[in-house]
Amino acid sequence: MENKKPNKKLQTDLFSTNTSTVLSALNALKDKGNSAYLPLLFDLLNSNPEAAVEDEIIFILYNLKMKNAVPVIAEALQNPKYLPIRKKLTTACWENGLNFMDYLPVFVDLVITEEWETSFEAFTVIENMKSYPEQEIIDVATNKIHGALNDADEQKRYLLHEILTFVR
Repeated sequence: MENKKPNKKLQTDLFSTNTSTVLSALNALKDKGNSAYLPLLFDLLNSNPEAAVEDEIIFILYNLKMKNAVPVIAEALQNPKYLPIRKKLTTACWENGLNFMDYLPVFVDLVITEEWETSFEAFTVIENMKSYPEQEIIDVATNKIHGALNDADEQKRYLLHEILTFVR
């Protein structure tokens, strides 16, 4: 997947009422898609598609290997429009193995603010980071953690302390 404009026909096919047309378009994305299609996939996933379509989108997100997808996904995680699929997007971040280290504060926010399952998925992304960002980004994240510790329940407090251990 590169970073070009989406093909209009493929874009139309993604939102077809015919499931086989949508699945065919999703298969085409696996071969010739690019990160510009990600917001379309997020919108499609957010529309509560049929199970086969949802499974295919999840498969694509879990198997992404494009570095330029990282900021697109990180932005979607912060967009209230995608709140219904935030857990799925967060899970995709650790499943696909892309490097989200520069977005550490985004995942810290998710640990702090989200329901337990999404919070744990965000923690897993942080835990699986192979390296951590520059100190300035770590400082932003640790300040958020210190500000949230007093109000956090026991489970989240544990996760937040663990994150502090990781980034030291």
